[in-house]
Amino acid sequence: MRELYLERPRHLEMRESTPVDLLKDSEVRIKISYGGICGSDIRVLQGTLPYAQYPCRPGHEILGSVLEAGRTAPFKKSDRVISYPNTYCGSCEFCIKGKTNICASKQTFGVTINGLFGEEVVADAKYLVPVPDDLSSERAILTEPLAVNVHALKKVKIEKGTTVAVVGCGIEGLLSTALLHHLGADLTVIDINPAKIEKAKSAYPNIKTLHPGEIKDQLFDVVIEAAGVKEAIEQAFTLVKPGGTLITLGITDQAVSFPSLHVTRSEMTIFGSIIYTKDDFEDAFRYLKNPQFDISPVIAKILPFKEYEQAFADASSGNYTKIILDFHDSR
Repeated sequence: MRELYLERPRHLEMRESTPVDLLKDSEVRIKISYGGICGSDIRVLQGTLPYAQYPCRPGHEILGSVLEAGRTAPFKKSDRVISYPNTYCGSCEFCIKGKTNICASKQTFGVTINGLFGEEVVADAKYLVPVPDDLSSERAILTEPLAVNVHALKKVKIEKGTTVAVVGCGIEGLLSTALLHHLGADLTVIDINPAKIEKAKSAYPNIKTLHPGEIKDQLFDVVIEAAGVKEAIEQAFTLVKPGGTLITLGITDQAVSFPSLHVTRSEMTIFGSIIYTKDDFEDAFRYLKNPQFDISPVIAKILPFKEYEQAFADASSGNYTKIILDFHDSR
């Protein structure tokens, strides 16, 4: 069996994996079907994520089928599963409150511990979620990135006609757009890349689109910052109506200017939002099972596992939305 292996930044290779012969009681052996390349995978590859640990096996967005389950694992052979991206302790103050996404001792698959991009991998059942039988694998592989947006939007009330701006139209921004469009928001999408704007507009013709330089006095009830770029984050503050809400999804390690006077005088509410909990997966499944929920523009390419170099190059280029690795018959 083969796996991807990142010895150090920019040195990604495919190699034979070391088999795990005997499972622990709580472990599950999984045959991977699909793997989605995430922005964090790119940053680990490029060496721009400060807390990444090397060497490692990358990847956390996977869908696979159970080959074997340990004695206490609540799965059976052939069950389809997806993975949670982080470990969690279950006993810290945050886990006790159900906030496993901010566990004090969490580790991240493919970043600080070995990830899941291999033909067969072993994972603890605690971090696996069963996929509903009536959800296709091709839609289910988007559960994890969609759950990021499901979690974020629970922080606000979105009704038909709520004015919302999505700043940044990458993968998470596009998924925000898909979900907000489905919920009936009065939606404006902002990006510097005309191709990304066109992709969103072609899928959701009734949305409005703007280049950042075209913004004048437009204000919104809710602003979703999904670009993770200093300039975009700073502009996002200026787009929120008095009494409105800013949700930050994008991640940057650049220092950002905080407009304290503006935030205070406008009674702006600011939410940071990081990944999700398992409850958010269930809601993501519900959306994905609905054929009226249009995610057609999200997946750009599905490439065979053996073409991993091309897949990561495409994902790194910024010219594509989601790139998926297909592990079926990968030799």
